[in-house]
This record gives sequence, structure tokens and C-alpha cells, in this order.
Amino acid sequence: MMCLAALMVGMGMTAQAQFRQSIFLNGNLPTGSFASSINTNHPVPLGYQEMGKDAALGFGAGYRASYRFDVGMGMVAPFAQADFFWNMIGSTWRDKYMDADYTTPTYFNIPVMAGVSYLYDELWNDITPYGEFGIGADLMMITREGKGTGTAGGTLYYAYKSNAAFSWMLGLGAYFGRHVSAGIYYYGLGTHPIDYTQKTLDENAIAATEVVAHQTIDGVMREKRNVGSIALRIGFHF
Repeated sequence: MMCLAALMVGMGMTAQAQFRQSIFLNGNLPTGSFASSINTNHPVPLGYQEMGKDAALGFGAGYRASYRFDVGMGMVAPFAQADFFWNMIGSTWRDKYMDADYTTPTYFNIPVMAGVSYLYDELWNDITPYGEFGIGADLMMITREGKGTGTAGGTLYYAYKSNAAFSWMLGLGAYFGRHVSAGIYYYGLGTHPIDYTQKTLDENAIAATEVVAHQTIDGVMREKRNVGSIALRIGFHF
């Protein structure tokens, strides 16, 4: 009898479960050392002193798959999601790089998380508040930066190594009807070591071989950045 009752309860929960997919658009504001100013008084924009430059306001998108379960006073929704954040460097350094005709670095963060949402019963005019929490890992990538003329007439640039770190997020918001939501989130994207290598590409060479293009001059350098972001997310659910 107990087994039969448990089976019936399980079947009832399965029947009430709702599979949902969501697409998000967001604007994100960097926090922590990710938004910290770097010494902009240094005469040379491209140098070791400026590695890990401050990030500016960015944009992004995300995808989520979830299951919703009715728990009586609202719904609980376990989910898995992946986001994509894009940020340029701060305007002061960006202007310096443009004036010097240097290639500017760009930040990409891809947090992949699992978590749970709680949706309260509708309050008024189909408005349903929610709160959620997730944990996972963030992959951080930085595009290379460089200048046209380095030593011996070659191209000098810095190449960055991608790395992952533990990440988490916390969000609050509301659904407006069944298919649209808006919320504010904090993403703690972890402490990322920024590994970079100074390289040169000899423009006078007959062929720009793979060996020349990846010749290490001063070895790999390392800085650390505490990466965080406040995000305003608009969701579309189906």
C-alpha cells in the first residue's frame, strides 16, 4: 500500500510538472576589480602595468531549460542555464587605444549554472514575483591586444589564456503574464587569473609561420581579477 501511495504521489507530481524553455537578454554592469580603474597616467597604453583593464557596461544573452512543480503556495522550478556576457574595456583606455591605433581587448564570460527558482502565486493582474539562486562555473576569455610596430619592425601583442572559476548568481524579479519576465541579478563570476604572453609576429618574414607567431618573449605573466556583474535581464518563456 505504501508503495502504491508513493507511486500515485509521484505520478501526480509528474502530471503537474511543466517543462519550460527561456531566452534572456541582459545588460550587465561590472563590479569588484572587474570594474576597477587602471593607472591611466602611464605613458604607454600597451604594457604589463595595464593588464586586466577595467570593463565597461556590457550586453549578453542566455538560454534556460527548467521544470516547474506546483507546491501549493507557488511553484518550484529547478533549472539549468548558460549565459553569454560581452564587455569592452573602459572608455578612458578605449580612447587611448584608438588614438594609438592599437587593437583593444574585449571580455567574454560564459557562466553555466544549475539552480532553483521559486515563483509565488499571482498577486495582481498576472504579476508573479520570483526569486532564484544558481551555482556553476564561468569561462572567461579575453581577446588579444596589440600594436602594429614592435621590436625589429614586427607586430607586438599580448595573447590571453582562457580559464574557468566557480561562479554563482542570485536574482529577484517578476513574471508579467506567462511569457515575459524582468529581474535584477548579481553574478559572482569568480576570481580569474589573467594569464598572458607577450608575442611578436615578424612582418619581414617571408611566411608568418605558426612558430614565429607564437614565439614567447618574456614568458607567461599572471594577474588576478575578481569578476562580478549586476545584470538586468528580460526573459521570454515558452
